[in-house]
Order: sequence, then C-alpha cells, then structure tokens
Amino acid sequence: MTAARVTRLSPLVRAVLAPNPSPMTLEGTNTYVIGRPGEGAIVLDPGPADDEHLARVRAEAGEISLVLLTHWHPDHAEGADGLAEMCRAPIAAAAGSRDDAIALADGEEIGQEIGQGRAVLRALATPGHSGDHLCFLLEDEGTLFTGDHILGFGTSVIAPPDGDMEAYVRSLERLRDVDVRRMFPGHGPVIDEPSAILEYYIDHRLERERQVMEGLARGPATVGDLVAAIYFDVDPELHPAAALTVAAHLAKLEREGLAREQGGRWTAPRANTMPV
Repeated sequence: MTAARVTRLSPLVRAVLAPNPSPMTLEGTNTYVIGRPGEGAIVLDPGPADDEHLARVRAEAGEISLVLLTHWHPDHAEGADGLAEMCRAPIAAAAGSRDDAIALADGEEIGQEIGQGRAVLRALATPGHSGDHLCFLLEDEGTLFTGDHILGFGTSVIAPPDGDMEAYVRSLERLRDVDVRRMFPGHGPVIDEPSAILEYYIDHRLERERQVMEGLARGPATVGDLVAAIYFDVDPELHPAAALTVAAHLAKLEREGLAREQGGRWTAPRANTMPV
C-alpha cells in the first residue's frame, strides 16, 4: 500500500486519503479528521480496514471522541469498527442503519463536547446514493461533508435497490437551501464552487432521465441497450456502473407510470389521449 496523504483543509479539518483507489473511489476515500488537536477529534468515514491507513488517521487525530459515518458502504465504513474499538469511541450514523451505533436524525447536531473549536456538525438526511446517507454541515466554517452524495469530480452511482433516483434528486434539490462555501466530498478534491456543482448534478440527472426516455421512445430496450446508446462516449470499464444508474432511472420512471418492464425489456407506455 502507498503511504497515506494528509491535507490540512481548514483550522478544524484534515483529510487523510485512504489507499483504495479505483474507478469508483477515484484516488481513494477521503477520511476526515475534524476538531482541534488534543480536543477529542471526530473521524468521519474511516474508510477501508487497512491497518496503515487507520494508524495514520489515529496519529493525525490524537484523541478520538467519535467515529462518524456518512453511510455504511465498505469503502467508507469498513474500518469503523476497528478504529472505534482501538480508541474506545462510539460510532454514529443515520438512525435505523445499525442498532449498535448512535442514531442520528435529520437536523441533529453532534460534537458539542469538542473544546473551544466549535466542531459541531449538523446531520442532513440525503438519501439516494444509499437509503442511510447523511451529509454533515460544519456551520462555523460553512463547509459540507458530502460523502458519496456529491463527488470531487464525476457523478455518483445510484444502485438499486438501496439507491433510489427519486430520493437522490430530491436530496440534491434540498441542498439548494443550505448555505455552504465549500464541500468536502468522500472522493476527489475539495469543491470550491458548491452552488455551480450542485446545479450541474441536478441538470445532469435530469438530462440522463431525458436520454432514457428518448431511448424508450425508439422502441423496447434492455438496460444494456440504453447504456450503449447513452454512454457511448464513456470508458466501457464504467458501463457496469452506468447500468446501475440507468436501472435507477427506470425504477423512478416506472413508479411515475412512464416506463414498464417485461422480460428484461423496457418500454414507454403510450400516452392516454382524449378527444378534444
């Protein structure tokens, strides 16, 4: 494994890059250490259960008061149990996601016990990428930890059944009302123009939905057919991930009565017409 890269992002935040690069995780998972040294740091998304990575996180954090998760996908949470056990710190995640974790409801604040640094995070429920996904707002610095909801570059995969496209778009739209100056994603670089990226994400999802509907208008199609037509300019290595997102769009359209599936092939029902 390569040595972890540590970046100081603000007076209260350091990022430790996990050694798990891939087409899905980009350079790797960003593990965030939040709080002032010696004041009981929060570790957000410990990442993989890699001993060297967790040792570096622990060294950067010093005393750890809490292990916090945006969601339970392995590239973010696999190391959580081990780190929590080493530091005798609790784990906190979305309410209902795991019985032995501190349950965080939408809007709940956590971290008040951290010294004078006011490293207080407010949980924002952002289901879509996963049913349990949370973003965390560090209001004192105007920063939002976005997990897999918004990435440093590229777009997030929505994989049914846990991933839900309708919920995802609704969660993106919710963030329009949150005052944020910077975003710290679970993968990729810091986002310094959050409003522009947020609008791009919303527009991109609506454009993909339009492309799916256009594909169905041409006749019955499998998910593979739609991926080949829509993602023709994307590296084929990413087509399996694209197929998951297309399936999520189709599930949304099916609930809305705009698509239906039979024998693995999808069609667009003819619009009902009435004489005028």
